Amino acid sequence: MKKKKVIFVSNTSWYLYNFKNKLIDDLVKNDYELFLVAPEDKFSKFFCKKNIIFKNWRLNRNSLNPLSALGSIIDLFLIYQKVKPDIVHHFTVKSCIFGSIAAKWYGVNYIINAFTGMAHFNFMREKQFLPIKWFLTELIRFIILKGKIINIFQNKDDYCKFKQLTKCKFNKSIIIPGSGVDTDFFRLNTPRKHFKNPIQILFPARLIKEKGVKELINACNLLWREGYSFQLNLAGFVDPGNNSCLNQNDLKEIAKNNNILLLGHIDHMKKLYAKCDIVVLPSWREGLSKSLIEAASMECAIITTDVPGCNDVIEHGKNGLLVPAKNVSSLKLSIQFLLDNENISKKLGQNARQKVISDFTVSKINTLTLNVYKEFVD
Repeated sequence: MKKKKVIFVSNTSWYLYNFKNKLIDDLVKNDYELFLVAPEDKFSKFFCKKNIIFKNWRLNRNSLNPLSALGSIIDLFLIYQKVKPDIVHHFTVKSCIFGSIAAKWYGVNYIINAFTGMAHFNFMREKQFLPIKWFLTELIRFIILKGKIINIFQNKDDYCKFKQLTKCKFNKSIIIPGSGVDTDFFRLNTPRKHFKNPIQILFPARLIKEKGVKELINACNLLWREGYSFQLNLAGFVDPGNNSCLNQNDLKEIAKNNNILLLGHIDHMKKLYAKCDIVVLPSWREGLSKSLIEAASMECAIITTDVPGCNDVIEHGKNGLLVPAKNVSSLKLSIQFLLDNENISKKLGQNARQKVISDFTVSKINTLTLNVYKEFVD
């Protein structure tokens, strides 16, 4: 029986490596012929080691230029024309829009659109962005209504937002909560006993404003001024392809603070989660935060924001603490509470792991995704 050809399309190779590595392995094991398409970066080489064909996609992630967009769509069309896929699976909003246009243009039989967050639509409220928002909305209406398309959302709020945005019913849509984590790998080798000296707080995300990194630093500065002793570890790369990326002046100011360590991108986060006492991710919005799920699986005490993609993982007072987005005062008080209550921190971390085992194991998530493929194949 001939193998079904599948193309994954993402706006970065980093995304495929960081979020879809295990799904890639599972698809290959299930006898699919897989091709990966994304802008080439330092993570692209890892797929070649797995003998998976990688194709570079010419895409300017932060460009709103129509000619640039058309060039990216044509580039995808040519790739589809050459590979002749049975199924294309797009990840992230821009890839879903451009990829679906190219797929319909070429005549791909089956399309899966995995919308991984509504953040950029929320930030298009200013007048200068309204024409762009209208245009993107019309494109989305077109690509999700016609053809054999399955739309995947990571949380219920995103699904409802898209439904409201497009003012229509989807032809087929489901919710699959994120990418899942390997709870056998992301587990403590030895139980947590006492806070480290100094206490270690971890921010596990890209250094962009939307992740709340500035609010976190401001909250920590207030605590340091009050005499609290702890180290803040920023584990994430500077993402120049994102419009809210921290600039060089921001980074220079951060580097001046002896209480903050700029770790950059960390390939293997398990050791870092094991060494930290508290994880803080004050994101403005997420699709579904993989960092939070990994940290929870490692029994970290977690503080995050009461927004979609974060409050799907953390229930306030049960397996972590939730604070309003962009609220430095609430963030400061929550960090202070965990610093002052080590036993509660430990209990929240234990509960967090149980939540992950129940809802977010990678095997459970990948089974849901493979079932989508079987709908097409059968």
